[in-house]
Amino acid sequence: MNAAKTALQMSSSSTWYEDDKVITLVPKFKIKDGMREPYVALLPKFVELVKANEEESCVHYGFVGPTEDGFAICREGYISAEAVLKHLDNVGDVLNEALQYADIVELMIQGPAEELKKLEEPLAHFGPTHYPLVEGSFRSKAQP
Repeated sequence: MNAAKTALQMSSSSTWYEDDKVITLVPKFKIKDGMREPYVALLPKFVELVKANEEESCVHYGFVGPTEDGFAICREGYISAEAVLKHLDNVGDVLNEALQYADIVELMIQGPAEELKKLEEPLAHFGPTHYPLVEGSFRSKAQP
């Protein structure tokens, strides 16, 4: 009983969360007519490149879709603005190929304002919308 009580006291005195410093990118792709199959065939290449080269800088990465009307979204998170730029360099060739089959119709970038500022110029050609985190935002320390 004492061990359980001690563990409970320890968990209540430490927090289960930490400041959220993750940079989240959410590019939304519209697949061109007749290009669904070649676009979807490229998605595993993105994932393989990220797994092989971004262990220290990628928080999460994956695709959603495509929907029946031809939209796909990439859900991606990084530890810093520099990690975002490293990622774009890593997947650049595959991204250029994917852009033959789909257009980026929206790009949301979310994260700490000071990190977003570093991405304004390098990502300007994508026409992103920047969403700075509100003070007090947090994320769980637990790894799912």
